[in-house]
Amino acid sequence: MDRGVNRQTAGFTLIELMIVITVLALLATTVSLSANRPRTAMASDFGRFRAVYDRLRDQAVLSRQIMGLAVDADGYQRLRWDGQDWQPLGAPVRWRGQVLRLSPSDARAPLQFAPSGQATPLQLRFDDGARVILCQADGWSAVSCAG
Repeated sequence: MDRGVNRQTAGFTLIELMIVITVLALLATTVSLSANRPRTAMASDFGRFRAVYDRLRDQAVLSRQIMGLAVDADGYQRLRWDGQDWQPLGAPVRWRGQVLRLSPSDARAPLQFAPSGQATPLQLRFDDGARVILCQADGWSAVSCAG
């Protein structure tokens, strides 16, 4: 009983299927990575700021140390209080767009993160010329941004 189908030409080989799946996985990874990138310098700045703010707050609670964040028009610097003075942690990070520190008004004083979870209340304005985002925190909750 011959059905007219040669066993060697029926279907796909395992190698062919693996190549197709690999190509589809690479395409999916490329699309997901490009879709998650911030579209503007402002989006990148406030996203990075929110992340470092939350990370420092958590680090202060977990390590039971006072942590700080020096914020000015040029960028920010993570700090640790050693009992007498602020010590820098890592390299300063420069803003990619325009950022204005609205409060606290003394730009020389770093934002402080206490081991209790409390932080210095703050207001920052991120501006790219076309859009303004205002970020604020009351000292107990996470940073919230609107705009």
